[in-house]
Amino acid sequence: MANSKTSYTSRRAFLKKGAASGLALAAPTFFVGKAHAQTETLRIGIIPAYSFGIYWLVQDQGFASGVDMDFSVFPSGPPAIEAMVGGSVDAITVGSVPPLAAMARKVADFREISVCGDASGLFTIVGKPGMSSLADLEGKRIAVTSGSNFDFFLGVALEQAGLADMPLTRINMEPIDAQAALIAGAVDATVPLATSRQLIFDKLPGASMLAEGAAMPIDKRPSIMDVFMTTQPVLDEREEALTEVVRAFHQDGVAMLREDNAEVVKRMIKWQEGIGRAGVTAEEVEPLLNGYFYFDTPEIKAVYADGILKKALTVQSEFLVANDRIETMPDLDALVSDQIVARL
Repeated sequence: MANSKTSYTSRRAFLKKGAASGLALAAPTFFVGKAHAQTETLRIGIIPAYSFGIYWLVQDQGFASGVDMDFSVFPSGPPAIEAMVGGSVDAITVGSVPPLAAMARKVADFREISVCGDASGLFTIVGKPGMSSLADLEGKRIAVTSGSNFDFFLGVALEQAGLADMPLTRINMEPIDAQAALIAGAVDATVPLATSRQLIFDKLPGASMLAEGAAMPIDKRPSIMDVFMTTQPVLDEREEALTEVVRAFHQDGVAMLREDNAEVVKRMIKWQEGIGRAGVTAEEVEPLLNGYFYFDTPEIKAVYADGILKKALTVQSEFLVANDRIETMPDLDALVSDQIVARL
C-alpha cells in the first residue's frame, strides 16, 4: 500500500549534513489511498498550498504508476529551493518568484517542468484593526517573505494603487511567522498564506483586507503561477518518474478535481490534518482549493507551447529587477523547460 510520508522541515536541519540528518521537527506518517507497486521513490518538497496538494492526491489515489512520492513540508519557496540545491529533495512545488531570484544568482540549473495552477486570485494583504486601505501602510511595518510570490503581489498591489514610492518597512518573515507577528501586534500588516489567513480574522477581530487578488480586474491581476521544479541533472536522471507524476497530476488529479470535487475536498482535509492543521473544515477548504485555475493535459501543453508561463515570468522578472530584488534578468529560456510536458 502506498505510504504518504510527510514531515515538517526546517531550513537549518535540512541543509545540515544533507538528507541523512535533514528530517527534523515532526514526521507524521499515515497510510492512504489505493495501492500501487513501488518501483521508484521521488523525494518531493511541498508547500502546504492546495494547488500543490494535488500531488499529494496523486500519491493518495495511486495515480502515478510505479512511483512513490515521499513528501517533506516547507513553509515557503526559499528554504525548499535550498534543500533541493543541497540534494535533500529531488523536486519541489514552489511559487514562481523564488526560482527567478535563485536563477538570476545562478545557484543551479533549475528547470520549471510543469505548472500546478494560477494562484493570483488567492493573494491578499491583511492589516491590523483600524486600517482601511493600502494608503494606511505609510510608515508602517509589513511582514512578507522577501523575494517570494507574496513580496511580488505586495509590490504589484502598491504600484497599481499609485503607492509604489510610499515609505514603509518590509520585515522578512516566513508566512506563518508573519501571521503570528500580526496577531501579536509586532507588525502592522502581512501577505498571508491563503490556507491559514482565516486564523488572523479569528484571533484579531477587526483585522482588515487591504487588497485582494480576486478583486483586481483580470487585465490588471498579476499572473502568479505555482510551479513544479527540479534541476537539470535530476531531470535527466529521473525523467521517467517525473514524467509519470506530472502526467498523473494533469490527467488524473485535475480530472478528479473537476469531476468529483467534493471527494477531493475531503482528501485535502485529510492532507491538511496530516501536516498539522487539525480542525480544517470543508467550508474553509472548498473556496481555496477551487480558487486556483488548474490545467489538464491539453491546457498544460498549451501553457508551454504558447509561451504563457515564460510571459508571466518575464513580467515578474522585470518587476524584480526594477525594484532591486534581483540584479539581472534570469535565463528564462533555460528555466522554462518542456522536457516533461512535451512527453505527455
